[in-house]
Amino acid sequence: MVATINDIGGHLSGNGRPLVTGGVTAMLKGLWTIGVKVPNLEQELAFQLQLGSEVVLDETLAIDGASYRIPLVKMGDKYLHLAEQMVYEQALGIELPYGPTHLVYVSDDFEQDVAQALRAGASAIREPAEVSAGFGERKVAFLRSPSGWIFEIAKIHRHGVPTVIAD
Repeated sequence: MVATINDIGGHLSGNGRPLVTGGVTAMLKGLWTIGVKVPNLEQELAFQLQLGSEVVLDETLAIDGASYRIPLVKMGDKYLHLAEQMVYEQALGIELPYGPTHLVYVSDDFEQDVAQALRAGASAIREPAEVSAGFGERKVAFLRSPSGWIFEIAKIHRHGVPTVIAD
């Protein structure tokens, strides 16, 4: 059964947009970065630099015994995490297409936000993990919405790059 806005106690405005979200308090603070899969990191980094973007970090992250090169690019008021393979792609069991792959949201209350996403119908792609790299230290969870789009909830323990979300 698919829940509708009315099933969760929400109300629609005259233009069909939700006014109330059923009394659930949102804890996600905002969008931190967008994960983007590319076929050639060097080519994409050169392109981003020509656009005027800034390569903030270019590092390798180790997760579950595998290494992933994930440059962090500041483009306007957001970051892009570029990769030739996403850190959760093996857990999905499919090869993701090139382009935007997931959105990363910052959380004030990681456990509550992940639990709320799961209650709302999201499914976990992999177990939450503590990660540490040049971007800082954080706890992350990769999830898939009921309609299939992928997102990450991140609790930032320590920033290693300038924040793009107001504290």
